[in-house]
Amino acid sequence: MANPGPEIQTTLRRGTVWVSVASGLSGTTDLVSTLACLWLWISPADFGVATLATALFAVFDRIAMLGLGSAIVQRETATDREVSSIWWLALGSSVLLLAITFVARDWIGAAFGYPIVGTLVCAYAGKLVVQTAFLVPEALLRRELAFVTISKLRIVGILMETGVKLGTAYWGAHGHPDLRIWCFVAGLSAGMLTMLIGYQLVRPWRPLLVFDAGVAKAAARFGINVSLADVVFFAYTNADYVVVGSAFGAAAVGTYRIAYEVALDVVRLVSMINAEIAFPTFARIAGDSRAVGEQLLALTRQNLMMVAPVVVVIGVAAADVLAIFYPPLDDAATTAVRILCIVGALRSISFVLPAMLAGLGHARDALFYNVVAAIICPTAFVIAAAAWPDGGYLSVAWAWAAAYPIAFVILVWLALQRTHVRMRDYARHLAPVVGWSLATAAVALAVHVALPGSSWLRLIAVASITAASFGAFWHGARVRRSLAS
Repeated sequence: MANPGPEIQTTLRRGTVWVSVASGLSGTTDLVSTLACLWLWISPADFGVATLATALFAVFDRIAMLGLGSAIVQRETATDREVSSIWWLALGSSVLLLAITFVARDWIGAAFGYPIVGTLVCAYAGKLVVQTAFLVPEALLRRELAFVTISKLRIVGILMETGVKLGTAYWGAHGHPDLRIWCFVAGLSAGMLTMLIGYQLVRPWRPLLVFDAGVAKAAARFGINVSLADVVFFAYTNADYVVVGSAFGAAAVGTYRIAYEVALDVVRLVSMINAEIAFPTFARIAGDSRAVGEQLLALTRQNLMMVAPVVVVIGVAAADVLAIFYPPLDDAATTAVRILCIVGALRSISFVLPAMLAGLGHARDALFYNVVAAIICPTAFVIAAAAWPDGGYLSVAWAWAAAYPIAFVILVWLALQRTHVRMRDYARHLAPVVGWSLATAAVALAVHVALPGSSWLRLIAVASITAASFGAFWHGARVRRSLAS
């Protein structure tokens, strides 16, 4: 395929802005609504039990849909007959998952030690059956790089999700206590129904009563690799919750989840902006090796530049962030946030790479990386929790920092092999951002230590220094690009 021209580059720039807005709103509303629930209506123990259920949601998403939406995006053609065949396969898969989950719901609840976990997971599986109604419209819009439209629909869904989540939690705290833990599923379901209506309005689509087994098989072959990679990713990135819950109890899971969300979830949300753009973009330019290499360097650097300021602020001012925005927590939570920020720094570089590999047609590479990480990281979690029980959930945080760099090296090697980019060129492209981030963190830390004990004052100072520093860096980069052109 041709090298992306000015029109596509303009589309990508506009798409990045809109995806950023939607992702930022998603992260902000999820944070604020979760804080409101914790402050007003939900106990840390309830939050911990809900976490055990929601840890399975993303895995169920991938199992039900088999990566078939991605298969539509990656296909050279997308006729009604082809996409209808793919959709019927997705519907059958999601119905089968619901049936299995319904039968196994008591076993799932017993496995986690809380019967409600099985019921919540079963309800979420039902949501996925309904969600297939916008699988094809969403995939077609992604294939057309219609990021602006997708982001607008997502924003409406986010607002509905937040309202229903808060309303259900409030209702649960005022006369219907069993509903408190249901607020997370209720919010997700409301957001899904809202987007379902929106997608059908802006990109109407109805399946044909046809099924081409050959098309469905080819799509499944690609999609399952994508889906399995995602399943394995979510499995190992949620395995720490399971280990913490098993070793240290539901309340520890709630506290650990807060630390995880402050560090790694923020990195994930910011990185998803570029990962969402990466897959359809690389699928579009897969035939042009020069364009692929240039886009790899550009997207990786862009993601690092977006994530680095956030990691610096959170890492330096972790105690202040927790003191301001969350219920009282022990000092271990602050330490956990800072440890996980180290992992987040690496993930800011690596996050777009699996999407790039899948977009180029190398979904098995992304799967291989995730399988390696799924072996290394959970094993480290279990060993750390068993070897250092007195450390509590901090032992699992340290295990992240020790194990993830191994998987990171493997992923970067795979990406560079597939794009024919030399390691020295890749490192040289990222080195200025890394160096500037470390220098900024050192200055911000010195100021943080020197200031008096006001959490608000320290956080504002660290954020201001970081914003000014990276603002100067971005301005200098724009000036250098202007002079070069």
